[in-house]
Amino acid sequence: MSRLKLSLIPMMCCALALALGAAPAKAEENRVVAVVGDDVITSLDLDKILTVLEAQVASAAAEHPGEKLPNKPQMRRMALERLIEDKIFDQEVKRANITVTPPEIDHYIERLKAANQLSDDEFAAQLSRRGLTPDEYKQDLKRELLKHKLVERNVKSRVVISDKEVDDYYRSQQTGQAPDAKSELRLRAVFLSIPAKATPAAEEEVRKQAEELRKKAASGDNFAELARRYSQGPGATQGGELGQISESDMLPEMRQALGQLKPGQVSQVIKVPGSYVFMQIMNPATQPSASGLRPEQREQIRVKLEHEALEKRFREWLTDLRSKAYVKIME
Repeated sequence: MSRLKLSLIPMMCCALALALGAAPAKAEENRVVAVVGDDVITSLDLDKILTVLEAQVASAAAEHPGEKLPNKPQMRRMALERLIEDKIFDQEVKRANITVTPPEIDHYIERLKAANQLSDDEFAAQLSRRGLTPDEYKQDLKRELLKHKLVERNVKSRVVISDKEVDDYYRSQQTGQAPDAKSELRLRAVFLSIPAKATPAAEEEVRKQAEELRKKAASGDNFAELARRYSQGPGATQGGELGQISESDMLPEMRQALGQLKPGQVSQVIKVPGSYVFMQIMNPATQPSASGLRPEQREQIRVKLEHEALEKRFREWLTDLRSKAYVKIME
């Protein structure tokens, strides 16, 4: 497989945000074009973003002649919508009191360089070709990491990419065929419900009980009997049996917990919406043929898929937030 290329500019909005440092225009030229909550967007803000967007469209036109691209009124609307979303995003970050530390940014950059086998000089050269300095890229990346934390807090589910998803993507790129989504597991599970509006102390008690039951199951106690006696979730009366479940239908947390288990082994206790749960595999998954992926290729694909999944969840969440926010557009 040819070496995968990861985008070093996570989102257009991040690149556009850099334009806000441009030299100010005359005060008398500035006017309010939109109100977002308690914040305003001015014509000066809009013109700065529009200038960058027009340059990007011109570059795209040169690289892809004949491709249909947005006209100036469409670009102006796109720029205004981006500014509105940026205001909503910044307000949510402030409201949630979310921060990203320099070590977190450095760790992500090191992971990216390792995945692409880039030296420090090669990484800086790629940024330079995109018109970014390392400090500017760190600003973009900080926004991406803030986005990741907002998604985790508001969507309440992590982005976890399994080895199977990596292999499926690799095979789909090699053959042009859709990934096989029929791999299934036969599972038992013990669910312990978290009471609605439970205090942190009450939730911790549920987790401790789940850990105690999990130890019993791992030590050889009959899993089915434990499920019949204690489980408060699906399949309790059938000894916790959930039947045949497609891996693609599982929560990411469940796929990750089951990833390296063999039939008969018991997973760690994990938290899913409304419950703590641990599981036992009753039969093996249908394994895909060996992909032959090298570790660095696997990491490249995983980073790509993580970003795509995160972006999808972020857009869905931001769209919902945008529908509820107070936004008044003057032009």
